[in-house]
Amino acid sequence: MTETIIAGVDFSGSKTTQHETWLVIGKLGSLGLEIIDAKKMGAHALGQELAQHKALSTIGIDCPFSLPADFLQYLAKRKSKKDYQNWQNIVEELIFITYEEFVEIVKEYGKEPKRVTDTVDSTSALSPLHKKNPSMIEVSYYGMRLLASLAPMRFFVVPFQDPIPLGCSVLEVNTRDTLRYFGLPDTGYAAKEKQDEEPVKQRRHKTLHSLIEIREKKGITFKDVPRLTVPKALEHNFVNSEHALDALISCYTIGLYVGHKDLFDDPYSADQIEVLLEGWTFRPRITAKK
Repeated sequence: MTETIIAGVDFSGSKTTQHETWLVIGKLGSLGLEIIDAKKMGAHALGQELAQHKALSTIGIDCPFSLPADFLQYLAKRKSKKDYQNWQNIVEELIFITYEEFVEIVKEYGKEPKRVTDTVDSTSALSPLHKKNPSMIEVSYYGMRLLASLAPMRFFVVPFQDPIPLGCSVLEVNTRDTLRYFGLPDTGYAAKEKQDEEPVKQRRHKTLHSLIEIREKKGITFKDVPRLTVPKALEHNFVNSEHALDALISCYTIGLYVGHKDLFDDPYSADQIEVLLEGWTFRPRITAKK
């Protein structure tokens, strides 16, 4: 297998965690996936940071890439426009809408529908318009604006944009669904209070090493997944931050996808036209491991 450079991102557009966006870089080859870098930055700096990694071939980002079709119809009417014809029209619209205005429109709309991709079997996905515990509105808004800012000659967002020769594909992933695929707990590694931090760190450590050891301990069930190697010098990042751990899981999801696309549903497998505007989450099928 030719070595491929891939990445995972846990994107934070939240005001309270605006400097907790993590980028994890990995090298995928015949020996598996070796993590070679983990970096924390402000959400505003992510696009520039990605552009500096010239060898990147595929990126997985853990945030919604678009919005439910029914809401998009409402938004178009609210802005006195015809229905959006493609995803590019949608993200360009968001460039000219402030976050405060977007929140007001979401409140007026008053519903939290899911996208087609948020309703597949066994997913834990919430609506991109989910308001509480956790709120998805902020990360959806800022995540889409980030995607709109990526260099169009270098990056293409799947399934909205056509591939670019020698370009880097950008895929939406869901880290909780990846953990569920491996039969690992998909909650409980984010500390809500300071006094919870130590036991939560232990859970992150356990999740990290469960992924590292998946081939040794569950090699028959997961014979097709890449062996994960995390240098000791980087481990502390994933134990100390749930955002760093989510970025690692995003990267590992991409490693699995690049090597075995057959374990993932194709965006058009749902056979619903809404996917062209709503996008698709690339998650390993729970039944694919059986």
